[in-house]
Amino acid sequence: MSQFYTIASVCASELRVKDSRFIAWLTPAATREQAEELIAERSRQFHDARHNCYALRVGCLIALASDAQEPSGSAGRPMLQALESHQLTNIAAVVTRYFGGTKLGVGGLMRAYSGAVQAAIAQATLLPIFATRRFELHYAYQLSGIVDRVLHQFDAEIIESEFGIEVNRVIEIRAERAPEFNLVLNELSAGRLQSKPLE
Repeated sequence: MSQFYTIASVCASELRVKDSRFIAWLTPAATREQAEELIAERSRQFHDARHNCYALRVGCLIALASDAQEPSGSAGRPMLQALESHQLTNIAAVVTRYFGGTKLGVGGLMRAYSGAVQAAIAQATLLPIFATRRFELHYAYQLSGIVDRVLHQFDAEIIESEFGIEVNRVIEIRAERAPEFNLVLNELSAGRLQSKPLE
């Protein structure tokens, strides 16, 4: 089963390593655009810091990270790996570093950035979320009763409805239930219902 988590609300933590301060900040984000906007806002807020590194994950496919002028691979990627290790998605993470005067080396930076995110995750309330699939349904009005019962049975969310010559709907269900959902719809409608997957 494809299960992921997000966080219930914004959370933060601070880690000190050899007089450098690593301030981690995690926030829920529903879209890439929202995540990038929140990251930019946080970076503006801490514009006086040496570095504002970030990582974000949205859905199953979008994952981005930035070292923000730290050595390549020393900040963004370890932060992203910390999120991935907890199956976190729909989340943005920023770690602000105030340099303490002592260089930590790539290994030290990787541990510090990852550790700061891990410490923030430890304080967060995690909420389970599931991978979903969307389908477009086209059917005659006389099938409405059958379709409504199946939608209810599979806890489908109706995203759009259009009532013309036929009923057209866009629905969303949990991904692991999609094969059974389509099988039941096909059987109960005797093949009269068209279901088209949407990417």
